[in-house]
Parts: sequence; structure tokens; C-alpha cells
Amino acid sequence: MDKQLNASSHNELLRLARLLEQQWDNHLEKINRAQDELERQALVSKGLLNLTTALYCCSASRYYKDDQMLDWVKTACHCLLAEQLASGCISLANCNIDSPPDTAFQVHGTTLAYTVMKESGIKQLAEAMELLELFLQRAKQCLLTGGIHTPNHRWVMCGALANLYELFPDEALKERAFQFFSEELDITPYGEWTERSNAMYNSALAIHLIDAAEIFEHQPAWDAVRSNLLMMRHMFHPDDTIATEYSGRQDLGQQAKMNDWYYTALHLMASKEQSVELVALARYAEQTATAGAHALMYWMLKPERMALPDIRDAEMPKAYTVFLGEGNETLVPAHIPYLGKLVQHPHGAPLVRHRRGDLSITLMSGQQDILYVQYKSTRMVGYRLGLGWFGIGSAAFPSMKQLDQHTYRLEISLEGCYFEPLPPAKTEGLKGSYVNMPNHERGKTHQSQLDIALEVKLLEDGADLTIISQSVPNILVQHIFQFMPESQFAGEGIKPSGNPLVSWLTQGTACIEQEGSCMTIGPGTHRHLEVVPRNDRINHELNRLVINGKTPLSDTISIRCFDRS
Repeated sequence: MDKQLNASSHNELLRLARLLEQQWDNHLEKINRAQDELERQALVSKGLLNLTTALYCCSASRYYKDDQMLDWVKTACHCLLAEQLASGCISLANCNIDSPPDTAFQVHGTTLAYTVMKESGIKQLAEAMELLELFLQRAKQCLLTGGIHTPNHRWVMCGALANLYELFPDEALKERAFQFFSEELDITPYGEWTERSNAMYNSALAIHLIDAAEIFEHQPAWDAVRSNLLMMRHMFHPDDTIATEYSGRQDLGQQAKMNDWYYTALHLMASKEQSVELVALARYAEQTATAGAHALMYWMLKPERMALPDIRDAEMPKAYTVFLGEGNETLVPAHIPYLGKLVQHPHGAPLVRHRRGDLSITLMSGQQDILYVQYKSTRMVGYRLGLGWFGIGSAAFPSMKQLDQHTYRLEISLEGCYFEPLPPAKTEGLKGSYVNMPNHERGKTHQSQLDIALEVKLLEDGADLTIISQSVPNILVQHIFQFMPESQFAGEGIKPSGNPLVSWLTQGTACIEQEGSCMTIGPGTHRHLEVVPRNDRINHELNRLVINGKTPLSDTISIRCFDRS
């Protein structure tokens, strides 16, 4: 399997090998320190398969053909088979039981490990290969008949079916994949998937769809991966973390850098496309990604496809303003009752990404967290517009339009009303049970409409937020700026609210500083005493700086960022 590499590629393979050796040394130390058998079982699992296989088979590794490492490879194989059910599936123990999608994720890594073993030609791996082949043969039936329950599962299934098809040619595997592909890929023209998961599922879809595209020769899969990865050029904050502030999945609000799948997918795509933009992303991944066993094994198997073209002017953009989803509209609460969950995946909801070096701003529709601002290490992780309006909590805006080169407007009309009695024929036999009545058929009384708009001007050093609402007087308004708990607020106008998580900015300007990078917000006002808007769910992991206003209003709040020096 040792293939000729140029100096740059060879150095990258060596770097990855050293990283994985350190990962294994750290993990082995944890295993040896395990306090009981339950803790040890959590550490010694099928999850070791790719790491141990890569280190055992890579000639640049100090664990190459190491007998003890071989024992760990076999242990991982036995753990994998022990978890496989009679259906051929495995389970995600804390969530998905007898799960085809989780089996599909596992099949991708297992076929990769199996191929590395096979290509290595190391005879001592015969037993491990037999165990993996048994797992994969049993998994076929799981994937041939299994379903999904999230949008991304479809394409992970297609990738795993392609992996099995490559090892065990069976047209039924391809046919099953194209049953999913016939639904068409859920990618917007600018590269956004339904779940909007920049730090997690984007990369999962990339690596699985690359396999499906190549093995099944399915061009739409190539196009979707390219589109999504190119969108990612504009999704990084100054500390190299990914924009997760509008995700529909587990990575929402998490600080995460690129992972192993991103690293691998970007190298494969940059090599295939010979694209300046993708090369820049791939080099950025080399500098910042948490690379692991996937990356090393792809270098071992496909070095010519992982090697980057010699494009010198490939750099990541650090000054841009991009408006994605212009003209789109998504459902948000605009009618009574203002209860229940917002649309979890407002696919295509308009957003703006604004970057000026150390300043990074995301402006978002379709959700209650409307604005994210980061300057170096200081982060305002979500601005909300709280309203004392029939229990709405905080408003979400359905769309966004651009007013001029720097200014964007979000607006909504919110219904207010009460409900008529139902006629006796509609309530007969219900014994007064309100919840069983056809309440949606009630007529409306005392109808009113609250029109509210937010205009956001994006600047070189921050943003101006202008809130406009003139239609209904004396409505309580609260500007909510959310920060991580380590952030400290300074300013003469800051007053305690009685809730330790909430501080009022009653006048003047607040300054938030972290490691010498500063963000100011103001001016403050204090026109009512509400601490948290009714039905607004406070995040107990965040601190709030709030400004209390009241309609009618046309007020501007400024956010400015600078260095203390």
C-alpha cells in the first residue's frame, strides 16, 4: 500500500501519523486508568477500529505491524460484532435502537478499515478481515430494507449502500440507493442542506455523498457536495470556529472547528475540481481541522486524490458580506396562540454573513436568535427581540430584504385577538372540556395588529440596530443581548434585575471585554420593569444584557467592536 508521495504530501501523512499516535497514547492512558469495568467498556469499543487499523497498517507509524496494536484491532472488531443485532443493524444506545442510519454511518468507517487492511497485504490481519467481512455481509440486509428519520440519513444510507456495492456487487444495493436519490437532493442553489448543520452534518453528507457519487457515477451528488463546501467559505469566525448559530441540529451554538470528514472531503474535492476556492478550504483544514483516522487512511489508500494542486493564490476570504436565501420566506409564529415550536429546519431562510477580519456577524431570519456578533474572542451569541404581546416571548422574522449596500430589513405583522363563544351544537356532549372543543372554529374579537421592523446596518466595526414599531402604543419591548457566562458587563447604566442571569442597561453604554477585545452596546433605556418576556425560554448557560423599551418607538442601538489598546 506504500505509494509514492511528493514531499509535501509525505510530510502531511507524517503529521497525521504523529497526531494519531498521540491520540492513541492518550486513549490508552485513559483505558489503563479506568476505575471500573463499566468505564473500561466505554473506552474499549468499536470506536477504536479506524484509529487502531490506521496506526497498525501505516508504515510511517511507530505502531506499524505492532503485535499489541494488532490485538487492539481484533478487540475492536469483536466489539463491533458484539453490538450487531439479528437484523444486521446496530443501535445508538442513547437514542436510535435497531437503527439502519447508525449502521450506515458505521458501514462507511468499517469498509474503509477493511479496504486498508486488504490493501496492506499484512497476513496477520486475516482474522480481523474475516470479522469485518462478517459484519458487513450481515449489514447488507439492514441497509436493503432499512429506513430513515432525518433528512441527512437518506444520503448517509446512499453512501453506505455504495460502500457495500463496491465490496460485494449486488444490484439490489444500487437500486435501494436510488430509491432515496429519486426524492432529489435537498440542497439550495447556494449550497445549504435542510438541517443547516455547518459543524456536523455538512461534513457527514460530503464524505458519504462523495462515495455515492464516485461508485454510482451520480453527478447530482458531486454537484451538491461542491455547492455546500463552497458555501462554507463564508462560514468561519475569526477564531477558526464554524458558524453554528442557526443550526437545526446538535451543533447549534457550539464552538467547533472542522473535523476529520471535512478535511478528507475538501482534499478529495479540491484535487478533483482543481478549484482555487476548494484548495484554499483544504489548506485551511490542514491548519485548523481536528484530523484523525479517516484523513490518514484516505492518504494511505488514495494519495494521488488527496494531494492538493499547486495553486499559490488560494486564500480564505476574510472580508465579505454575502446574502443567502434572498427572496425566500419561512413560517414563523404570527398568529394566536403563540405557543409551540418554531420550524426546526427553516430551510432556505434568508441570512447574511458579514466578515471584516476579526469581526464576524450573522444576521438570521426564521428563528428567535436574530443576530450573532463576534470580535476576536468576545462573542454576543444571540440578540433577541422580546415583546409583551400575547405571550409570544421573542419575535422571529419570516424573511429579510436588502435596503442598500449595508442595510437589511426584517419585518412582521403580529396578530392580537380574543375568541367568541362556540354555539351549543359544537360543544354538546363534551362536558365543558375546553381541550376537546373545536377551538379553531371560534370567531375573533378585539382584533389588533402589531407591526414591527428591525433594520440592521452592517459596518466595518459593528452594527446598528434600528427597531421601528408605531402601530400599537404601550407594548413592552425588550432588546436581549446574550453572552457566555465568562463575559463581564461594565458601565454606569448597568443595574441588577433581581435575576442573576439578567442585567438591565438603563442608560449609556455597556462594555464587554475579553482578552483585550471589546464590544460596546448602547444606549440603554429603562421604560418598564420586565426581567424576562412571558414565554421566552431563558438559556441558563448564558447571561443577558437587556434594554427595556416601549412602543411607539424608532430607536437605534449601536454595537461597536475594538481593541482595548
